[in-house]
Amino acid sequence: MYIVIAGAGEVGGALAKALERPHEVVVIDRNPEAKERLSTLDVKVVVGGATDPDTLREAGVDRADLFIASTDSDEINLLASLLAKGLGAKEALCFVGKGGYVEVLTDPRTAEILGTRIDKVLWPQRAMAQEIVEVILVPGAVDVEVLAEGRLRFVEYRVVEEGPYFHRLLSQEVWPEGVFLVGVVREGAFLSFAHPDLPEVVLEQGDKILFLATPRAFPELEAAFAFGRGVRRVMVIGGGNVGYMVARELLRRRLEVVIVEASLERCQWLSQELERALVIQGDGTDLELLQSEGITEADVVVAVTDNDEKNLLASLLAKQLGVRKVITRCSRSETRRLFEQVGIDLALTPRQAAVRAVLDFLGPENVEHVATMDENIELLEVELPEGFSPRPLGALVEPNVAPAALERDRRVFFYREDLEARPKDRLYLVVAREVADEVLARLLG
Repeated sequence: MYIVIAGAGEVGGALAKALERPHEVVVIDRNPEAKERLSTLDVKVVVGGATDPDTLREAGVDRADLFIASTDSDEINLLASLLAKGLGAKEALCFVGKGGYVEVLTDPRTAEILGTRIDKVLWPQRAMAQEIVEVILVPGAVDVEVLAEGRLRFVEYRVVEEGPYFHRLLSQEVWPEGVFLVGVVREGAFLSFAHPDLPEVVLEQGDKILFLATPRAFPELEAAFAFGRGVRRVMVIGGGNVGYMVARELLRRRLEVVIVEASLERCQWLSQELERALVIQGDGTDLELLQSEGITEADVVVAVTDNDEKNLLASLLAKQLGVRKVITRCSRSETRRLFEQVGIDLALTPRQAAVRAVLDFLGPENVEHVATMDENIELLEVELPEGFSPRPLGALVEPNVAPAALERDRRVFFYREDLEARPKDRLYLVVAREVADEVLARLLG
């Protein structure tokens, strides 16, 4: 496919990296430095504005199979998408940061008024907020996904020095019935259940353990990793779109929520919209303010301002004051790695959700990119086609590929070497992104 991406920032750059190999990619950015930033990728960079018709023509938008608007401005993304469609792009995908745009642009009447339609409107902040809430509700977890309409859960735990599994030999651990150990992620490398070195792994701080569990077994697995009291009180630093959505959902779950937001106007709005939340106007990096508002009584702190430096400082203060779980928003992947290195429990960036959404949009309808670990390991849900040749799951195992479970006739089965995968089964794979396309081609071909 010929793909034009408007914006070479964190999201646009990540998309270019994910799409460069299987597609022909052109990136538009106003900053000339974008050429140097993307110089290691096999992409063409056009310097100019995404809403300039001449720049769009130079990028070849008239022959684009897909136009992706991923700048930092909703308004630029919307106008650029409409111009791209008007100039001949077959499909347009637009990222926005405000929920109101999603509602308007998905209304069929809008397309009638404009005379064209944006094919897909994506809101990564909403996906991030949902992920934060799921992780808050499961103590100790750094990722939780519900699969097979609730009949299966994928959960990721990080080993911490004060936790129950630090410096333990993995092969000596016994997990509850109904729990399947998928593997371990260590420094970006995936050791699957079939990896010969996995039994000899001694769990160290920072290792991530991946599990699948049935709903009946999940509470027992959760209890194995939980220490201390359950989650009752959450402090949210930053009352923007993500902070608001997180707080609203936590209040719905009957948790106590404190929001710290710098803008007086935003605080007034939050107080009206979230009546049961305690909304404090102030700087989330003010130590005296945080202490006076009870940060030491919080079970979780969520730092989701639009400034990485403020989020990092607020997170470090929370950790220093003894908060057990700290979840932080960051905009850059290099910042994300820094956050984890200094002890932040979970650092999230909207780009992870953005890349998954685009891959789902481009990929076959029977493939869903469910979750991403360390940005290069994915959990995929694949519906096997009618022409799939039945074979045992053991035949699908490779060094970077773990067929962990399948769903058939509303029943789920964990991996067994002799368990046969058949057409129309839903297969759950954990796979390194670098080989994902090849694996899917073999399964779906």
